Amino acid sequence: MVQMRRRCAALTAVAAAFALALTGCGSAGQANGEIVVMAIGTFESATLSLPDAEAAMKAHVAQINDTGGIKGRKIDLIVCNDKFDPNTAADCARQAVSKRVAAVLSHYEPFSPQVLPVLEAAKIPYVYAGVVADVDGQSPISFPRDSGIMGVYGSLGIELAKAGCKKAGAVVNSIPNTILGAQWLEHGLESQGAELVQVSVGQTQPDFVAPVAKLLSQGIDCLVPVTAPDQGPKIVGALSQSGQHVKLGAVSSEFGTSALTAMGAAAEGMLIVGQEYRPTDTEVPAVKEVIDGTRKYQPDVPVTSKFGIAGWASVTTLRELLDTVPGTITSASVLAAATKFSPDTHLYAKETYGGKPVVKQYPRIMNWSYLTWTVKGGKAVLDRPGFTSMSGL
Repeated sequence: MVQMRRRCAALTAVAAAFALALTGCGSAGQANGEIVVMAIGTFESATLSLPDAEAAMKAHVAQINDTGGIKGRKIDLIVCNDKFDPNTAADCARQAVSKRVAAVLSHYEPFSPQVLPVLEAAKIPYVYAGVVADVDGQSPISFPRDSGIMGVYGSLGIELAKAGCKKAGAVVNSIPNTILGAQWLEHGLESQGAELVQVSVGQTQPDFVAPVAKLLSQGIDCLVPVTAPDQGPKIVGALSQSGQHVKLGAVSSEFGTSALTAMGAAAEGMLIVGQEYRPTDTEVPAVKEVIDGTRKYQPDVPVTSKFGIAGWASVTTLRELLDTVPGTITSASVLAAATKFSPDTHLYAKETYGGKPVVKQYPRIMNWSYLTWTVKGGKAVLDRPGFTSMSGL
């Protein structure tokens, strides 16, 4: 009898261990019945802070969870701030792997070359906006909704040339993604017979009077900041101080609502290009949903930049994607579903993850369409209701 009890106890222990092992094997992307995902990106740092992106993501997840979740299961959103540092960004990716998340989201990750290889090795899908590097357009686990830096700066060059710019000047921050942006700005300008001259500045450049003066001395007829969002208004201020007038061009990420308001008349007539609607485009129902939803669930942080819109759209995309996943939700099943999936957030143009790439160099980037605004009376006003494609560049 004693022997039988010992044998039963041993079998029970083995069974328990086996059950625990099975739980661990099937828990990728799931914890306590919740779907675990991570948001990686720049949310707060000494160089750049985008609090409305985090607020919009959290608000949208709360809204989804309050309305039944995903097939009855709630989303557990883990937020990892990269602090605008490549090493921290890589650490965030490693945390995503260790927590066995179902997917990684982002509104803007400036260090995707550090993040994507980690996620790719673990086969975790990266669902996001804000393409900033070649790897974004090439990695098999990369699912960008837009063409990011390449698309917006390329289209800005096209639109500036159409507006009469013959010789553009760019103040370019000396980091890889802005250098890439300047290259695509030049592509866009040259495709329309215009040219680009540029001057390089550092991330902590204290003053932009000298760089702007150097460009003006070269006879530019338009000026573009290709810098961090906090530097763009300073460059416009330096132009205003010079007393000279040239047309201003910018991408939507550079000038949020607050920045335009603060600059006042100095920004009048600025041409802005972007791939998603701005927070002020409240005539668009999907934008109004972002504003109202964030106000309800994160009332202390209003959406004032394109990054808030992008953050909300990332969660919308996740929700739509997870709804298509058959069976157990894991990083592997989400990755498989994403390869056949086209999101429809109504905040971007021509959103898709499949089909024929427009630019062969970037097989993962499908959306090269954009919107334009003109600053009038301190506000960015949509120039036309539809999106324009730069597929012919």
